[in-house]
Amino acid sequence: MLGYVRAYKPEMKFKDFEIYKGVYCSLCKVIGKRYGLIARLTLSYDFTFFAIMRMAIVRDCPGFQKSHCTFNPMKKCMDCSRNNRELDYTADVSMITAYHKLRDNISDGSFFKRLMCRLVLPYANRAYRKASSRISEEAAVAQRLMDKQSEIEKKSSVGVDEAADSSAKLLAFFLTAGIECENKEDLERFGYCFGRWVYLIDAVDDCEKDIKSGSFNPLKSEFGSENYTQYSKELLNLCVGEAVNSFERLKIYRFYDILSNIIYYGTESVMKKVLYGEVRK
Repeated sequence: MLGYVRAYKPEMKFKDFEIYKGVYCSLCKVIGKRYGLIARLTLSYDFTFFAIMRMAIVRDCPGFQKSHCTFNPMKKCMDCSRNNRELDYTADVSMITAYHKLRDNISDGSFFKRLMCRLVLPYANRAYRKASSRISEEAAVAQRLMDKQSEIEKKSSVGVDEAADSSAKLLAFFLTAGIECENKEDLERFGYCFGRWVYLIDAVDDCEKDIKSGSFNPLKSEFGSENYTQYSKELLNLCVGEAVNSFERLKIYRFYDILSNIIYYGTESVMKKVLYGEVRK
């Protein structure tokens, strides 16, 4: 995931925001313990959402307690990192995802981005090997889908559905792997639709830049047309709408208000910022 999955703070209750930040901080601690200090640079609110989603649909979940921040010992925050299987899993998934994103930047990024990515690649390789040993099946599926994505991007003409399919399938698989919950088919469908939205919002955001650099983007043919903004908006809204249909059928044991804030308000806020350059309050 790429930094587009965020809560919309103006519509979030204070108590929910404290939990949201608490999961973020807890994930930071878990990543650090499992993969080292530098690995914490991969921390994002995307995987905070991923962790909250996994924690919300399982019957048992570790509670929260006050704990000191690793980087600011004078500050206390909510902590749920102890014996939290879903946070451990999220940390492993984030390392696999970060590795593939790094490889993608090396093959399809600007000169300076490729240079920076090559400098951190040795460390990313070590973290990837460690994560792959812990969740080998997920690592194998991710490799297969990313290889397929690379093949698709080499084609001369690719439709939006085909371009977004691998990323959508990857999130659906990550979200449902090794979890016991009700309505698992709906969870998989939610992951697919939401993964498709993440891919497309990134494509919309980077379209002009990709045209200049010659990088792959399935929306290039539509960019610059009178209906480009409306076309992009309809694509994104369709993904969110389908995700919402599946989300509302899930059995949510906790954090429903946080999840609905991100899915309903957060996606709309990000979409408006990408399409119009501002967020209308």
